[in-house]
Amino acid sequence: MRIIVCILLACQTFVIYYWISDWRQLVTPVGLCMWVGGIAVGLVVLRTGRYLSPRWRRALKMTTAGVILLAVMSLIIEWAVGSMP
Repeated sequence: MRIIVCILLACQTFVIYYWISDWRQLVTPVGLCMWVGGIAVGLVVLRTGRYLSPRWRRALKMTTAGVILLAVMSLIIEWAVGSMP
């Protein structure tokens, strides 16, 4: 389970990095799959991974919450830009 969490943390860290530095990488099909998949797998692991140590669980909660926050912010930005004349 720890290997899955490490891979998931790396994917979510890359999503956060690409959102800040080069957002065009995230709007590709691969980027969106990694973004949505990372959120879904993160929530599933948090839900079923009761045997994780508190440190791994806290790190996974923080990165998953950060990626969800970035997704919500992206939707708000897209809505704001789309509504401009």
